Amino acid sequence: MQLKTMERMVVTDFIEKWSARKADKPKAGARNVVETFRLRVAEQKDYLEAYERDPAGFNKWRSSWFQRVPGGFGVSIGRDAISAGQGLSYVVVETAKEVAEFLDDLAQHAEEDLGFQKALEENRARRAAVLSAAKAQSKAAKSASVKSPTRAPRAKLGPRKAPAKADD
Repeated sequence: MQLKTMERMVVTDFIEKWSARKADKPKAGARNVVETFRLRVAEQKDYLEAYERDPAGFNKWRSSWFQRVPGGFGVSIGRDAISAGQGLSYVVVETAKEVAEFLDDLAQHAEEDLGFQKALEENRARRAAVLSAAKAQSKAAKSASVKSPTRAPRAKLGPRKAPAKADD
């Protein structure tokens, strides 16, 4: 009996201690756009380091914002070619060091420029709308395929008619 009382006190102490800190779980995608963008820039810097370690073996070209171009590297601002202001969405630089410098400046620009933050918000909303539309379309296609058969109906076999003979 005393053990149950002790357990209850421990539970009560736990609840009292932590209930003041109770909060809602963050929802997926709840990071602010600047933090999300900075994480994406950090990912790009990791890709750049991987490229610098082994240029011949680098295989993340489809994920990277930078590409080899004649005269250096072409760098886009995000996978969606977001404008960083005044239509700036792509630059060409000569060295990998300049790619890293551009990415650093871009991350700082995202933190300080309200116009760029607005562009990031609009891009996030647009991507979410596209994703929602694709999910809705997928659900509609899935429900339509459940309702209709996937195979073509079989032809009904009946008595064959003899071909008509032509009169001579």
